[in-house]
Amino acid sequence: MAFDEREYIEVCKRQIEKKFAFGSGNGYTQRDLESLAVYIEENTAVNLSLSTLKRLWKGNFKERPQVETLNALAKVLDYKDWQDFKMRNPLQAQEHPGRFTNRRRAVFIMAALIVLIVTSLITMNMMEIGTNSKNSAMSQSLQVKGPVHFSTQKTVTSGIPNTVIFNYDLSQVDADSFFIQQTWNDFYKAAIDPEGHYYTSIYYESGYHRARLIANDSVIALQPVHILSDGWEPHLYYSYKEEPVDFKDEAFIQDGYLLFTKALLRKRNVDLSRDFFTRISNSRKFNVSSGDFSLVSRMKVDSMTNRLCPWMQVMVVTEKHVFWVNLQNKGCERNASYKMGEIVRSGENNNLSALGVVPYEWQDVDITVESNLAKISLNGEIVFRETFKEDFGEIMGLVYLFEGTGSLDYVRLTDGDGQTAFEDDFSLEDQQLP
Repeated sequence: MAFDEREYIEVCKRQIEKKFAFGSGNGYTQRDLESLAVYIEENTAVNLSLSTLKRLWKGNFKERPQVETLNALAKVLDYKDWQDFKMRNPLQAQEHPGRFTNRRRAVFIMAALIVLIVTSLITMNMMEIGTNSKNSAMSQSLQVKGPVHFSTQKTVTSGIPNTVIFNYDLSQVDADSFFIQQTWNDFYKAAIDPEGHYYTSIYYESGYHRARLIANDSVIALQPVHILSDGWEPHLYYSYKEEPVDFKDEAFIQDGYLLFTKALLRKRNVDLSRDFFTRISNSRKFNVSSGDFSLVSRMKVDSMTNRLCPWMQVMVVTEKHVFWVNLQNKGCERNASYKMGEIVRSGENNNLSALGVVPYEWQDVDITVESNLAKISLNGEIVFRETFKEDFGEIMGLVYLFEGTGSLDYVRLTDGDGQTAFEDDFSLEDQQLP
């Protein structure tokens, strides 16, 4: 790969880090890359694995990344494609002025060439040239010669755990390796036999997942897997790379609220000294269009853990993508964001100060969409309006996320005609949730 191309990639990475405030301005974290993978899928229709993004950010790539990968990164920054990004970001504009800039580049290139030559000589002594060339060619081989069959079947109608049977046919695909991945998170990625036709996997979380059939590092087929929940389903996560803490068969609804108690967390051996977040979801087919709906929520963060910038988020899951509103503690508005349709706004480069709240107090958060005109209201006041263009299909799930733990007081979803499709005021005390 040309040295200049690597420089462009570095410039692109820095711009993405700035746009999404990776690591709050101090490098990047794995969670940053996980969120970026979701953003890319939702906004560019390209599925980049977390491992691919890790290689890019660590600089662990010898060959030029695939054009599709580079185009997706460019589109994240609102460029048409990779070539458009390069044309509008000439390298000389990124360099620091100085009389020895070109000389430094020449020295760096020479050093890189010397390292490459020495490394090549060592490699040649360690293995046969023929074997090395063969493996290199194989790693680049991917041919899809015809239709790829990929389908799913659940073993139970709703609830978790839920075994899903994947049926696939890879007879028209030539590649080195094959995998099935449950969802966007490659923690749930498993190798499969290209000569076989079935693979089974257990889903431990409800939701509208998009399973991937992967050849080498490329997604060659997608299949929606809608794991329906039996009512509200809470989980606790230390990170996306660990199995979540499950709260199946525990009591959550007490005194008119859905909440986590300290006694419950102790019962489940939750380590309160670690950073964690909680997710409360209700996954079902609501029969409501994402182009015309209203979602009213009353929510707050619990002051169980002492965090500098506590946050909470309401998310609407649709057949294609998600909508969300992320609220931040006052003073932390730079981390606020929202997504309405294909439109994403970040507090890093937008004035989202209206999404700064006292998260430990009850907040009324409303999302209203009328013919793709979205309005975000906070405590009865409209704070943002957006008009989106794309059709995201029907609503398939409601999700509430909290740093630490949080509580819900009221949730109501209505359709475009004002008819209530779902409502819960949590008035039934000591209700058992799955």
